[in-house]
Amino acid sequence: MDEAAFARFFDHSIVRPDATRDEVVQFAETAVALGTATLTVQPHYIRFAAPLVRGSGVLLGTTVGFPHGNETPSMKAYQAREVLDLGAEEIDMVMNIPALKNGEKDVFMQDVEGVVRAAEGVIVKVITENGLLTDDEKRRACDWIAQAGADFVKTATAYTGGGATLDDVRLMHEAVQGRCLVKAAGGIRKIEEVLAFLQAGARRFGSTRTDQFVAAYQALPPAEKETFAPFLTASSLPGL
Repeated sequence: MDEAAFARFFDHSIVRPDATRDEVVQFAETAVALGTATLTVQPHYIRFAAPLVRGSGVLLGTTVGFPHGNETPSMKAYQAREVLDLGAEEIDMVMNIPALKNGEKDVFMQDVEGVVRAAEGVIVKVITENGLLTDDEKRRACDWIAQAGADFVKTATAYTGGGATLDDVRLMHEAVQGRCLVKAAGGIRKIEEVLAFLQAGARRFGSTRTDQFVAAYQALPPAEKETFAPFLTASSLPGL
């Protein structure tokens, strides 16, 4: 498949707390030029960014409960409705980490289910922040998130010092048992790593360096490009 299909694996993300308008414009231009899955911005920039990607096929993503996830379920549901009203088309939310660690399943489920209901069919990706969890907690989080009806489990915000690992993606892929998909974010820097994460079960990536990945993919010899082919199908590019 061509570079356009490869680019659809990526949420091109500019969610730093100090991001400026000029940077959002730059990221939007890159996302549109490449044809990424989304341009993901802070809620503050939804209205500003929406016209920059409108009509391009690139969806506008944003965050809820970011970056710590400790808001109450009703607060996150309100945030979800608000960002959708502003023009967001996908949501990355941080799960309630204390609720998971304390075994408060009712609160945890209300947290995710409230955002899923508010989203009304819009893709919801739930960030587990794996660097703060044991393997048993990762498995339980993925199981509960899948039960709650989310579309993706996601490895990390990249704001707590951790990122995606192959072991975590394999664990998450196994834990969800096909009920939702896996998004890898944080610390992925090489095209070879992208392939390894795809093979481990990831089907979306969060990145600030999508243009570098696409350029690296373009530069691959045909035989190496062919290794990506099994993943570059409509069924591997959900929601698009």
